[in-house]
Amino acid sequence: VYTIALNEAQFVERWTQSAAEADYLVVADTGSTDGTIEKLRAAGVDVRSISITPWRFDHARNASLALLPADADVCISLDMDEVLVPGWRQTLEAAWIPGTTRMRYTYVWNWDKNGKPKTHFFGEKIHHRHGYVWRHPAHETLYPQVGTEEKVVWCEALRIHHHADDSKSRGQYLGLLELSTKEDPADARCAHYYGRELMFHRDYDAAITELQRHLALPKATWKAERAASLRFIAHCHKKCERFTAARSALLQACAEAPTARESWHELAKFCMEQKDWSGGVWAVYRTLDITQMPRDHTRDASAWGVGPYDVGSICAYYNRQPELAREWLTKALEMEPDNPRLIKNGGWILEQK
Repeated sequence: VYTIALNEAQFVERWTQSAAEADYLVVADTGSTDGTIEKLRAAGVDVRSISITPWRFDHARNASLALLPADADVCISLDMDEVLVPGWRQTLEAAWIPGTTRMRYTYVWNWDKNGKPKTHFFGEKIHHRHGYVWRHPAHETLYPQVGTEEKVVWCEALRIHHHADDSKSRGQYLGLLELSTKEDPADARCAHYYGRELMFHRDYDAAITELQRHLALPKATWKAERAASLRFIAHCHKKCERFTAARSALLQACAEAPTARESWHELAKFCMEQKDWSGGVWAVYRTLDITQMPRDHTRDASAWGVGPYDVGSICAYYNRQPELAREWLTKALEMEPDNPRLIKNGGWILEQK
């Protein structure tokens, strides 16, 4: 198990305990001053200090990978704010059949207010010691090297949980993602992430330009990611009060990946905001027709929880469909019985004749 670290003292005990079954733990520290190094060494972890100038995540991860023994069989890149769920080693060994080079597993990204998994998709940072390299300054990805013939196994029973440290700044990501697109302008993934980051920074017109560039790239063929870019474009137009353009982008997102529930849910919310009640009801029906969750990062938890029923109940109410409004609100309350806003809505939706 290997990773990079910078001032992660608060996570050391949890991280080392979760990975205790590993044969070897190595951390490449990039300049911690909070006692991270001392805590790791006290726990028996091999810690080495590295310096990456100018900073970029891929070079740091490649440096940490290089510290692992050459005869290691399986490597797990596990960030300090991530934990391996107990039983992971036995599960991994049972699934890692001869010839395997990479494993995909269940990755829980975040949690709801009750501590239940909210967003999860497949992770792919478990790999063979040789034949792989990290690329891209930010949102770095593990790539097979030339000559590596990948053999990927799926093991949904193996789970890694992420518990984000929200105190850390994302300020460096924008510049690093811009650098990613300059280094590899034809890479669709880099363009998508850079456009999304520009949106996060509220540079909406620049975000639209980059996301449209993503959609025009020959390698931008993954329908789910294309639909996500179109949803981000719609969000940017909406923030700029260009509502016709926002609606157009959402409809394109639905057409691009019609089996992606996220796009239909965003369209339903937009219709509700625009008081297009019949359009909202139609979009909610389309949302709920989709029952197969995606297993990648494009999944939006709001589309798979109470959201569609909440939006649908309001649209149905104002579209003069009281029975449908009550049906959907009742379902929403079953999912979140203590939600004060839903309870308040129940006062006028459930009592409607």
